[in-house]
Amino acid sequence: MGSSKYTKLVKNTVLFAIGNFSTKILTFLIVPLYTYVLSTEEYGRIDLFTTTISFLVPIVTCQVQEAMIRYLLGKEIDEHTAVSNCWATYLCGSVISIALLPLYKLYFKTLFLALFFTVLLLCNSFNSIFTHYLRAVGKNIAYIIKGIVGTAVLLSCNVIFLVVLKLGMMGYLYSMLISQIVGVSYLLFIGQLWKKLNFKALEKDWLKKMLLFSIPLIPNSLMWWVMSAGDKYIINYFLGDSANGIYSLSLKIPTIITLFYSIFFQAWQMSAIEENNAEGRRQFYETVYKLTNALLAGMIACIIIGIKPLYILIMSERFAPAWIYVPILALATAFNCQSSFFGVVYTTSEKTRKAFITTALGAAMNVLFNFLFIRPLGLQGVAIGTCLGYVVVSLIRARDCQKEIHMGFDIVRTVIAIAILTAQAVVTILLGNIEISVAGVVSICVIVLLYRVEVKEIFCKIFAMVKRKS
Repeated sequence: MGSSKYTKLVKNTVLFAIGNFSTKILTFLIVPLYTYVLSTEEYGRIDLFTTTISFLVPIVTCQVQEAMIRYLLGKEIDEHTAVSNCWATYLCGSVISIALLPLYKLYFKTLFLALFFTVLLLCNSFNSIFTHYLRAVGKNIAYIIKGIVGTAVLLSCNVIFLVVLKLGMMGYLYSMLISQIVGVSYLLFIGQLWKKLNFKALEKDWLKKMLLFSIPLIPNSLMWWVMSAGDKYIINYFLGDSANGIYSLSLKIPTIITLFYSIFFQAWQMSAIEENNAEGRRQFYETVYKLTNALLAGMIACIIIGIKPLYILIMSERFAPAWIYVPILALATAFNCQSSFFGVVYTTSEKTRKAFITTALGAAMNVLFNFLFIRPLGLQGVAIGTCLGYVVVSLIRARDCQKEIHMGFDIVRTVIAIAILTAQAVVTILLGNIEISVAGVVSICVIVLLYRVEVKEIFCKIFAMVKRKS
């Protein structure tokens, strides 16, 4: 294999970055607009609406897209069988979801909102499954274009419905629905999905195998939901819609960390599956782990040092106080990224049940800490609880990863990096602007010094790729 596996990983990462970076950055840039045209209460209600959808999507889809990626990339199943089985799963999930319409009406109070929610849920579920199909069959350019088109439609509709028509919360929801419908249309056209649907290609044995792989990922996904989104229900109960709106905005910057990591993770998941039985797998994991540690640590240090002026200068006065929760949430997101890295081993080894067990333990700890800390510490207590939950998952998965492939974890540098970033976060939250600047500069310098070899390697690889392109 030589260095080809690293080249492929970098190539796929850059490719996904082109699409994801443009879409996510555009989405982030419009956030200040929301803070001026929506109240904290409206923003909080919108977030609960979308959070509920994110809870139900894994149930409707049965996470069958994960099985499709695993077996298509592993060249163990043909396209027609995979897509037909996914279609069957989606249609069954949709029927069950529509049957639950009376419950949606009970929750949302009106039939209109219940129907709106149902359509949005079904569109989200379709996009969730079949967007992964584009990746699984190597249509990466189509995958990227799909993200860009969806984002462009969402942002355009937001401007029309929020700024021009001033429709408030419903304007935001209309924009989401139109964007999702455009996504469904794109996938049907580009992916030729109706042509791939062939009832003769439905194979019970393969459907059973795919569902046995993916169904354990449903509770795993729900546990991740508890850790990343369930906090909002606790906040809503104890502190109200306004506090939930503030907290939701504080998550926007840590989402940038998730964005960059998700770009890498898509490529990493593909490489890990393809290299599952190859020689040198352990060294491959260790090398990639060190590089991701260097990137994550540097990104967090830069975000923490700049977060206070960013929120105060850009956001409206109602939302500006959200900055104080970002440093801890940034640390939490880093542990989340690391646990995702280690969790790939469950997919490659087809031990998806362990993914659920580890996430369930982390979610239980997250909820426990949230209830313990929310009264004395408010939203900061929720941020700390979330961080501790991710720490638990990361540690358990690191142990399982070590057992499976016997990789090393560069313990000394990892602990030093975590300590310096934690200290920087505490200084940023508790002290003044001068201390924040000093702590940030020290933190960045220490991290560059710690990972100087990896930083040099990253720049050399990027330079080499650019040179080959030119």
